Amino acid sequence: MADVGGDRELPQRARGEARAATSPSASSAGGEVTTPSVRSGNRLAGSRPPGPRTGGLVGSVGGQAAAGPVTEDEVTEWLGIAGQSPAAAAAPGTAAAPGTAPEAGTAPEAEAEPESASWLGAGLAALIVIPALVIGSLAVVAVRHFSGTHASSPSSAAPPRLEAAVRDQAVAWIVRQVRPGAMVSCDQAMCAALEARGLPARDLLVLGPLSRDPRHSDVVVETATVRSLFGTSLDLAWAPAVLASFGSGSAGITVRVAAAHGAVAYQTALAGELAAGKAAGARLLADRGISVSASARAQLTAGLVDLRLLAALTALSRHLPVSVAGFGNVGTGASAGIPFRFADLSQATPAAGLTQAAYVRSVRSALSGLDTRFRPVRTVPVALPDGQAVLRVEFTAPSPLQLSGS
Repeated sequence: MADVGGDRELPQRARGEARAATSPSASSAGGEVTTPSVRSGNRLAGSRPPGPRTGGLVGSVGGQAAAGPVTEDEVTEWLGIAGQSPAAAAAPGTAAAPGTAPEAGTAPEAEAEPESASWLGAGLAALIVIPALVIGSLAVVAVRHFSGTHASSPSSAAPPRLEAAVRDQAVAWIVRQVRPGAMVSCDQAMCAALEARGLPARDLLVLGPLSRDPRHSDVVVETATVRSLFGTSLDLAWAPAVLASFGSGSAGITVRVAAAHGAVAYQTALAGELAAGKAAGARLLADRGISVSASARAQLTAGLVDLRLLAALTALSRHLPVSVAGFGNVGTGASAGIPFRFADLSQATPAAGLTQAAYVRSVRSALSGLDTRFRPVRTVPVALPDGQAVLRVEFTAPSPLQLSGS
């Protein structure tokens, strides 16, 4: 970079002059600015080959390097090397031969600018690519999450057609099985459907955020809307026993017995009903005018038969021979301990000269004269799954537990 001839030093290049003017270690002689470099001087002395950056004018006085503080060229050179990879900084091919000056007209800093630009470009690319990858990954996870949620939504929310079908089943059961005049608690849609099927509006309690709790009714129709209002308090506190259930999942509907005095009082009354049923069942088994099947005998012994039904059969045996094929309830899903409300009567030993039709008329006539508390709601011929023809004597729900003391 500098020609050493005689005792005269060549002036610094224009680019170096700007730096020398700002360097506190620059010295001026005769109007020319020179910036001796310790690092450059050492290179000329042969202690270390110069790197790609050699900025500054090399001054040599008697073969000795000019001493002085570290100039901006050295700092710039160190920063350029620090920005390179270790392999690039240490590559021998990048170092100039000792005593070799850069090509004429080329600034030393310009030789390293492509390296610095590439390093800066790589850094900017990393700053752009890495967040883009993170955002892309989050987007994929979000799409999968919401796609899975959307795909599973049909299973969590029942289709309107399925809800309507289950509601129709529950309405038909309530209209036929629940005692006329009983107070029924239900959501707005269910109460509207029950009223459309003939239940008076005065017997319906519409449940909502501002309505009374269902303990003041006789039966609670538990739908998804009612469950969202009361949660688990229905089966734990206000309606512990199930009369029948329809459907499943969010479309499921459960008809429950309301406990006016709470779940504990209801379970106590139900236990008393069970004990009274065992005693009444034992008396019916001892009646000579009544015969029962093996399954019916087990049900009577366990006290599982409604007391109204036992009283009606005892009264019927005073007029006609009675043969009981079995006891049961209409509907599925009833809680354990719910009394059986119907009896299937077979004409195994009909009275002399009575046909099946005549026997049915005689049973209905005898039962119609009973007290209204012990009078069945219907007496209808039914064909059992095995083909046996029976006469079903049926009472309404729910069973009045207060009869256990009578």
